[in-house]
Amino acid sequence: MDKELERIPNISKVQQEVLKYWEEDDTFKKSVNKNLGKEKVFYDGPPFPTGKPHHGTVLVSFIKDMISRYLTMQGYSVPRTWGWDCHGLPIEVQAENALGITDKTQIENEIGVDAFNKKCLEIVSQNNDSWREYVQQMARWVDYDNAYKTMDTSFMESVIWAFKELYNKGYIYKDYRVTPYCTRCETPLSISETRESDSTRPKQDRWVIAKFKTEEKINGKPVYLLAWTTTPWTLPSNMALAVGENIDYAYVELENEVLIAGNSSIGNYKNIFGDEPKILKCVKDMSHFLISLKIKQAKALLGLLLWILLKKVKGFQ
Repeated sequence: MDKELERIPNISKVQQEVLKYWEEDDTFKKSVNKNLGKEKVFYDGPPFPTGKPHHGTVLVSFIKDMISRYLTMQGYSVPRTWGWDCHGLPIEVQAENALGITDKTQIENEIGVDAFNKKCLEIVSQNNDSWREYVQQMARWVDYDNAYKTMDTSFMESVIWAFKELYNKGYIYKDYRVTPYCTRCETPLSISETRESDSTRPKQDRWVIAKFKTEEKINGKPVYLLAWTTTPWTLPSNMALAVGENIDYAYVELENEVLIAGNSSIGNYKNIFGDEPKILKCVKDMSHFLISLKIKQAKALLGLLLWILLKKVKGFQ
């Protein structure tokens, strides 16, 4: 290690020499045992064992290693152990795909819980070698040989113990929160799980545009308000439309009608308004506008809904 570097060093060769020296010298273990009376505990959020390392895990590992090494240089003993996050949907989804499961009921009724758990355990153990090489080559100091798994009984018991301690000290409270829920998997979803398979990428929901007739006419043509919605099944019960007080609304004349829509959105719907929309006027204040459904239409709709409801009541003829 003390020999002179070449004028143009072979970086890969130097890296391997340093890694070999650290391994033979047991440098990491020595750094942990050096100041045992002055300890800093490093809690490492472990990765899922469902895939191979990628640039995201590499970046996070560099940061974790940098903090631990800095604390070591400050004279602390910083024990850190590798871990595997074995709970959650990523492993279950992989197991379901491997076993050809398309419905949750198949786990208990066809495959069996023991067989399903066995497949999950098999998946957990698949990628250890690839992760070990990655940890070593990026020179991260961590106890990989004694890695813990969150499915270990001792680990789960420690979590329950910690929760009980927090409860005893009054830090646990009961309340409500909005949580993403997967109806297919029948479970709430964590932040990490909602990001699985790029599921939070921007998407275009299915939508429809509905016309709502007003009592206004322009040039003898009926005037309609347009409403964009991703929940068309609610349209039969609509009694009114909401408008934004700071939104510019454009009156666009077509062959047989005049349509009202947000002026900024007109260009996005050439299939409705054409390449060169004929805008009659733009208004901001819509408070004067009488938006239908008309009362008789509302009554007819309510009557229809009541009839459907009554038909569903057992014994109604």
